[in-house]
Amino acid sequence: MTASPLAQGIAERLERLQEQIASVAMRCGRRPEEITLVGISKTQPAEAAIEALRAGLQHIGENRVQEAAAKIPSVRQATQGQAQTWHLVGHLQTNKAGAATGLFDRIDSVDSLKLAQALSRRLNGAAELPILVEVYTGDDPGRPGVRPDGLEELVGQISELPNLSVCGLMTVAPLGGNARQCFRTVRALRDSIAQKFPRVHFGVLSMGMSEDFSEAIEEGSTEVRIGTALFGPRQPR
Repeated sequence: MTASPLAQGIAERLERLQEQIASVAMRCGRRPEEITLVGISKTQPAEAAIEALRAGLQHIGENRVQEAAAKIPSVRQATQGQAQTWHLVGHLQTNKAGAATGLFDRIDSVDSLKLAQALSRRLNGAAELPILVEVYTGDDPGRPGVRPDGLEELVGQISELPNLSVCGLMTVAPLGGNARQCFRTVRALRDSIAQKFPRVHFGVLSMGMSEDFSEAIEEGSTEVRIGTALFGPRQPR
């Protein structure tokens, strides 16, 4: 049976991205398998996520709990038996912590003790939830993410909470800023924090999106979050 245009387009873009990631990794002396591709399916229909998983994508991310609640169950049902890890990469409000823990395999955007406490309470010992701490290196006061000077304290507080496992850091390069400098800063923060908290595993460094993933990989990223370059233009909400 001939693949649909949607399926064919996603499969071709996924293959091209995997080749580009491998090329960048090898160019800077890294192994391609060190870098995980997280496909960001926000605003895309469930069918697009289904086709990406069928094409071999294993990690997929959403920005909003409400959109994910309408999408993830149908995608999981249609792709039973296929390995998949769902990431929440957008800002999470504390009042949606319970819904998020029921939908996602990992929360990549924890940026406050209040949010971490809400997630911990919601889990109530049922499971250990992997999380990333989101860092913001820019100067926009409205942007989410813990600032570098507050990172050590926050990680120390979160590491004492039950039911949460800190796996690393995530960042979004500031709009109009120097993406490479941002990535370099966050990698240095990760290295410093890992030394201060040796019992916490900081293996994940989630940096880089469609427009800057090459620079992120060169600066040590272990996960790149790709939306438009994989799924095409965002769909109207």
